[in-house]
Amino acid sequence: MPTRYPDLMPHRDNGVAAERWLEYLIACLPEQETMLAERASVVEHWPALLQSALHHGLEDYLFRRLVRAGVGLPEAVLTRFRLIQAHKAAWTLQLTAQTDRVFDTLSAVNIPAAILKGPVLGERLYGGDGLRSSSDLDVLIPYGQVQPALAALASLGYQADATTVARALAGDHNIALDNVLPPLELHFHLFRRFGVTLRADDFLARAIPYQTQHGQVVSVLAPEDEFLFLCVHAAAHSFARLAWLFDLKLLLHKYPAFDWDGLLRRAQEWRVTTSVIFACELLRQRLEVETPLLTSLTAGQRRWLGVNQRLFDRAMTLYNRPRQAFGAKLGFFVASNLYQSSLHDRWRSRVRFLARVALRTLQGRGLSPGET
Repeated sequence: MPTRYPDLMPHRDNGVAAERWLEYLIACLPEQETMLAERASVVEHWPALLQSALHHGLEDYLFRRLVRAGVGLPEAVLTRFRLIQAHKAAWTLQLTAQTDRVFDTLSAVNIPAAILKGPVLGERLYGGDGLRSSSDLDVLIPYGQVQPALAALASLGYQADATTVARALAGDHNIALDNVLPPLELHFHLFRRFGVTLRADDFLARAIPYQTQHGQVVSVLAPEDEFLFLCVHAAAHSFARLAWLFDLKLLLHKYPAFDWDGLLRRAQEWRVTTSVIFACELLRQRLEVETPLLTSLTAGQRRWLGVNQRLFDRAMTLYNRPRQAFGAKLGFFVASNLYQSSLHDRWRSRVRFLARVALRTLQGRGLSPGET
């Protein structure tokens, strides 16, 4: 399968190789540290691997585990890793402190909230083995509580103008509050794409408490809901970061009694079965994770999974090639939108999505998340 990030390295082939090394190493974690040390012997260019791990959000976790496994790393690579690690630790502390402030602020005005992704997910899944990469905070609240939440969060400096809020409520699933650091995405729907809207209320009702390492009690999604959310989020972003798949692997490792039947029921109810199945297939291919979901597919689902795979591979292959020429740009545009359409559960939704893409292209503007 083609790499998503070939152009981060000086040489295209070296970038592809580095991503394959990254997959090969991370696939044996978190359990098989001895195998990690054995597999590390195939790495031919450690700086390229560190760069690939950095762009996929896995450098802290992977290199900590490599050091713990006794793998001999070049001193220059270790020096650069420690510098990256120090910056990441400082940013994570800032994110963690702001998460507490945001949750306390919303709790003070009785607004239910669940923490999505971010440092709380990193603490829960990665533990002391490494820091999870996060660029912002994500919080889920009820749709009807958006205005009170914005009023409360203003005390922390977060602001959004009325036009931005109205536009988001009409066609998005969150409001980006990025006028201060760290940025905050205020989700009033869990997800809005693939022709569906995952409304917040049901997911908030099933949210479970979690006490952080420093004693703060917050709410997080139930395991099956979190797995579903992480699947559709990664699929919507074309699985661009390997860390998003690794989050899923660690989530399954944390919950060995995971309710696969419950997950399937919820995916079917919300009409996101196709994207969840494809995420599980990429988990199998890239991180060697076998899931019960793939063993129970119908013949039709298996055929459509093959369609997803071919369209995804085609889109990524074209992404990896230079696209200065009009024909190359057009080819990638068509392939990427066909791939996105294939993740919709219903034919009517797929056709509607492609029609909207064509219309918005002729109008010279992009789709809002509510139109995808």
